Parts: sequence; structure tokens; C-alpha cells
Amino acid sequence: MTTHAFDPEIIRDFLTESGELLEQLEGDLIVLEERPADPDLLNQVFRALHTIKGSASFLALTELVEAAHAAENALNAARNGAISVDRTVMDLLLRAIDVLKIQFGELESGDPLTAADPALVTALAAAAKGNPPTTPTPAASVDAAHPAPLGARILPLELPADKDDLIDFLVDDLEQTFAKIDEQFAALTEEPERAHAADELIDLADALIKNAEFFDFEPMQSLAQALLEAASSLGEIENDAFGQLMPRLHAVRRLLGEQAAGLKDRKLLAWRTDELLGRIAALSRGEPASAPLPNGADAELALRTDGVVPGDDEVRTGAGARPAPDADTTPPPPASGTPRNPPAIEQTIRVDVKRLETLMNLVGELVLQKNRISAISRNLLSSLDQDRREHINAAAGDLDRITSDMQVAVMRTRMQPLDRLFGRYPRLIRDLAAKTGKQIRLDIEGGETEVDKSVIEELGDPLVHIMRNSADHGIESPGDRADAGKPAEGVIRLSASHEGSHVRVRIADDGRGLDRDTIGALAVKRGLATEPELAALGEAEVYRFIFAPGFSTAAAVSDISGRGVGMDVVRTNIEKLKGTIDVASEPGRGTELSITIPLTIAIMPAMMVAVAGEIYAVPLGNILEIVRPRPEDLSTIGDGPVMRLRDTVLPLVSGAEVFDVPDHAGIETPFAVVLSLNEKRVGLLVTRPVGQQEIVVKPLDIAGAARAAGPVSGATVRDDGGVSLIVDVAELIRTAEGRRTQAAA
Repeated sequence: MTTHAFDPEIIRDFLTESGELLEQLEGDLIVLEERPADPDLLNQVFRALHTIKGSASFLALTELVEAAHAAENALNAARNGAISVDRTVMDLLLRAIDVLKIQFGELESGDPLTAADPALVTALAAAAKGNPPTTPTPAASVDAAHPAPLGARILPLELPADKDDLIDFLVDDLEQTFAKIDEQFAALTEEPERAHAADELIDLADALIKNAEFFDFEPMQSLAQALLEAASSLGEIENDAFGQLMPRLHAVRRLLGEQAAGLKDRKLLAWRTDELLGRIAALSRGEPASAPLPNGADAELALRTDGVVPGDDEVRTGAGARPAPDADTTPPPPASGTPRNPPAIEQTIRVDVKRLETLMNLVGELVLQKNRISAISRNLLSSLDQDRREHINAAAGDLDRITSDMQVAVMRTRMQPLDRLFGRYPRLIRDLAAKTGKQIRLDIEGGETEVDKSVIEELGDPLVHIMRNSADHGIESPGDRADAGKPAEGVIRLSASHEGSHVRVRIADDGRGLDRDTIGALAVKRGLATEPELAALGEAEVYRFIFAPGFSTAAAVSDISGRGVGMDVVRTNIEKLKGTIDVASEPGRGTELSITIPLTIAIMPAMMVAVAGEIYAVPLGNILEIVRPRPEDLSTIGDGPVMRLRDTVLPLVSGAEVFDVPDHAGIETPFAVVLSLNEKRVGLLVTRPVGQQEIVVKPLDIAGAARAAGPVSGATVRDDGGVSLIVDVAELIRTAEGRRTQAAA
């Protein structure tokens, strides 16, 4: 199939319109399984699939039309009462949706479309005739709600019988190798451990290459070879190149993981990785990246930047698209003499995301200039008469109000409801329940809550990891729940709500809860705490050990969870959003994780503080108070300075020292800014507070420069025109904890 005869804009419009319908369709099917007799819902699902098929037919997308038509016929049989949408039929329909997703990805990347499995088409055709298969169809992949990156091609997997029998053993071996690779990736961030971790990676990559060679999996072999070559240079390259290389190695690791997941279904996935592998090779040789990544870039951004995964270049603003009515549902024309309603005016438009980004950047610059004008006007007031002061105050006030209104308006254009994210998870929970043999219900509340588009993109993976853990570790089997006096069906509740300038997302289950003793014993065994330290910790602090890299209390590793990687990813992604995550649990009753994130991370209020002659920006949401400790309040524990603050002892970090201000030993820092993150607190010693400002976050593109400057996450322009670094509160607290650990040792 080729689409060269069509304008690329037409293909893009089809992908956007039909992609929204497909996303909504999957969620509606899950609801339909619970309400199979709901005629309105059944008709809505049918119309959506009919619209997708009709548009695909116009574009001559034969393979896509075949899959959609087969599913449409089965749904039509359900509409006519010939069959009931039971679990077997629903499995067939969801497998058809998975095929459409793959085909959409292939269409977006320009690859030939993969035809649906003939057995699936035959089974759907039998269902359409009132004869659905009596045996359950293969369960849908547990990763269906988190599919392989767009652009993946599925290659035929034709192996001799002796090798085909070994695929399951290969997948198990790959998963163990990937867990070890993740551990070494974490170790690479510590420079003293980098050389040893690189050596371990070389051995692991070599093992991957040998496995891929044995099975003749060339796409996997090329990725493993790139990992091997990069690992061989990690101990020698400069920090700048290291910062550019690591997101790309994480991208390679992600693609290898997707390939391993595909092998379970006897599918070999392949991508266009020439740019990615070429840039990894150049960085390994010490050459600068031709497409540099921003500081803190992740694997997803590396995949998009290097052309492996097509980026999201469009977004719908306003209400979501609804299925277009088909011929069967078009209302009849009005009778003669009846006044016709005027044609409906379209209330939404499509705007390229790049345009919104440009507009947001311009508003950021406007905020900076507004701050600058306000500062200039304050400095001039003392030299002017009363009338001129009033005029300048009024003009500055109007500018401040108009700029704030414009900032809010532009930010709202980027806002999207969390329903766009939450709609993926009913399918995930359905598949997890089938895979684990449990009865699980997902309740969703607050899906209409809106957040910035960038926040939604970063929040997807953490929520997937948390719900997998809830389903695998939290919710008990029906038998265990009966023994505990609970209903057989476990419940996971996903809710969202606005709290001021933040959004709170809660994931709660009514499962077995967390065991403090088990977590504490494992934390001591791994050296995360000593027995005396553990005894002094509250339950919330003990529960936070689950976010440590490689930490897992699972008795056995499954393909759902248990490797100790997922919760570390959760914490990292939430901190990247300048958010916090809290854990509460009651043994035998359940666990709740609460995520608090800002509505947007581009513009935020901050307190400006001075350390000697340098001025730093501290996010206002992390500040509890600013105090001036008395000499008798100051002390030390080991070599670490502390301060008594009412009934608590607070670790202190000298701003002059941690930011490496010249001659920091003689700098006076009489003020302590009390910072809090995830119930952990630290006091940052500064020379003086300057005042509150609304700052525009500018990323630091050079990873080495950011590390040299200390615990900072970006920069901003002050109202006096100077540049200030933004304090990374999470890193500052880790610095304080590291010193406390060294003192205890």
C-alpha cells in the first residue's frame, strides 16, 4: 500500500482525527464489556469504527480497512442481537484495535502496513455470523495501554523448531540482563563508579550480541552492538558528551526491551535507528552531537530527536472530536415550511504544537520584561513628584495585570484534560487482571482536571508503573481476599483534583498494604539505613525506601513487576516535573500514593535569595519559612551542621559552599531558608532574602556546566536584567542526606 498519491496534510488529518477516535474507542470498549446491553454505547462504538473505516477506505488503506471492517461487522451483529459482547468477543475486538494502532504507527512513519492476522479476521467474521469462537482467544498484551514506540515495523519471525522452543528462555535471560543494565546505568551517574559500571556494561552488551547472533535477530544485534561500542568509551569521554550519550543509551535500552516484549508474541520489532546509532557512535568518539539534547533529556526525547519515534506535532484545543455521523444516523431534512437551523460553526481549531511553544516562549519573555519595567519604576518613584508617581504606578499595574491575564490565557491553550491519559488505563487494568488471575476494578474520578500538555506526557509512565504494582503486589488473589474478609474484587481508585496552582493525582488500592518490617529489613540489608536510623524513622519515611533504585520486596520477578526499577522511574519522572510523591499505607487495608505536580513548569513563583554577591531563585512551593537562627540553635552531628527549629533538628547546607562561591569560607550566611520535599526538610544558609518574583524557567543545555554550578535545575532572568540559577531542591536534599550518611559511617 502506498499513500504517495495523497497530500501529506490529508494523511496527517486522517491520523489526527481517526487517532482520537481510536483512543476513545478503546476506552468505550472496556465500558461496553461491563454494559453489553447498552444500545447507545454500542451504537457509539460502532459509529466510531465505521468512521475510521470510511476514512481509511477513501485513502485506499486496504490492510487497515480489512481489520476495521471485520471488527465493525462483529459489532453490527451485537447491535442486531445476534451475539452478546462477552469476554471472548471483547478479546477479539481489542486485538483488532491493537492491529489498528500498529497500522497507524506504520502509516505515520511511512512504512508499509502490516495486515491483520488471518486467524483474527476469520474469528471476527465467525462472530459476525453469530458463531463466535467458544475457546478464549489469546489474552491481549499487558502492555497494550503502553504500546511500542510509533514507527515500529513487525518482521516475520521464522525460526527452526529447535530455536523456536528456546524463545521463552531467551526472553527470561534478556529480562535479567536488562535489569543488570539498568543497575549499571544508575551506577554510571556516580563518577567514581563509572569505569567499573562501563566494564560491566561491556560484558552485558557482549552477551546480548551473542544471543542475537544465535537467533539471527539483526535489529537486536545492531542495538546491542551500539551499546557495546558506547560502553567501551564511557570511561574516557568528557562530561558534555556523557550527558548527550546517556539519554540515547537509555533509548537503546528501551528499544531492546520492546523487542523482548514482542518476542513473547513471536514478533520481532525493528525501527529506523540510523540517526540514533550514528549519533551514539559519534559521541563515543568524542565528537559533538549534531542534534544536541537539553540537560535532563530522557529516552523518549532522544527517540524523537534522532528520528526513531515521530514527535507529536499537533494538538486539539477545546472539546475533543466526536465521531462523524454516518449515513444511517444523519437526521432527515426538515419538512416544508419548517425553518432550518443555521449551520453549526466549528468551535475548535487545530494548532501546531510548535506554534504554541513559540507563543509560550514569547509570553515568558513578556513576563521577564514586565518584571524589568516594575523594577525600573520602583527605582524611579523616589525622584518623581506625586502625579508622575501615580501615573507610573497605574501604568505598571495595568501592565502587570494584562501580562498575567495573557500568561493565563496562553497557558490554557496548552491545557488538556487528564482523561486523555486516564482513558488508557481501563484496558491496562483489564489485561493485568486477566494475566494475574485476579478480579480488579478501576474507578476513575476527576478526569476532567486539566494540566499542561508537557505534564501529561511525563506523567504517563509513572502512573503505569504504580498501577502495575498495585495490581501485582497490592491487590490479593480472590482466595486471599476471602480469607481476609474482603470482597473478591479488588479496587484501584485513580483520581485527580486541583489544589491551588498544583494538581494532585491519587492512586489507591484496597489490597494488602505495605509491610514496614519487610521494607525496613531490606533497607538495612542494602545499606540504605542502619538499625538505629531505621528505628528513628516514621512509617512514611520507611515507605519511601521503595523508590530507591533496584529496591523490591517481591519474592519473585514477573514480567509485570518485581525488578525494583519501576518505582525509581516514578520518583525520577515526578521530580523532573518539580512535583512530589507521598506514600501512605495501612497493612491489610491498602496503599495510597499521592502525586502533587504544578499545572505548568514553564513559569513559576520563586523567592530570590543572595549568597554573597550571587542571587539564586528558590521555588516558592518548596519553602516552608525563612528564619534567622540564634547561635545557641546551631550545632553539628558528626561533621554535618544542624539547627534546632522548635521541636525538630534540621540539617543545614551552606549555600556558599554547595554553590562553590569564591572564598566561601569567609562568607556570612545568617539566614536559613527551610525547604521541604516529600516530607524531607533541609535548611539552606544564605546571606539574605531578596524578594519574591515570578520567574521563567530556562533550561541549562550543558550538563557539565549544570553539575559544576551545584544543585541547580535551570536559570532565569531577574527583574534587574541579571541571570540567576534556579535551585534544585531535590538534589539539595540528596546532598544533605549524602553528608549525613557519611557522618553516620
